[in-house]
Amino acid sequence: MAGVVVVFDFDETIIDVDSDNWVVDNLGATELFDRLLPTMPWNTLIDTVMGELHAQGKTLHDVAEVLRAAPIDSHVVAAIKAAYSLGCDLRVNFRF
Repeated sequence: MAGVVVVFDFDETIIDVDSDNWVVDNLGATELFDRLLPTMPWNTLIDTVMGELHAQGKTLHDVAEVLRAAPIDSHVVAAIKAAYSLGCDLRVNFRF
């Protein structure tokens, strides 16, 4: 399988949730997020909420821990491992 590139989407494929919403909810910023949602574009909203979480003392480690707890379908894990074992070049797509 050399030369084969397999691209996985991260949100709602590798993990069974939207990572932005998952982090916001699990770090306790849902109320702020919901209040600001109608007032700004998505990327600005996420930047603003993450800035507020940082101001509250949340760290990159906290975000990583929340993402580690995101639900992952075992079939996706098996597919990634199978593609890797066949020598495929693996890529992950993140929406920005």
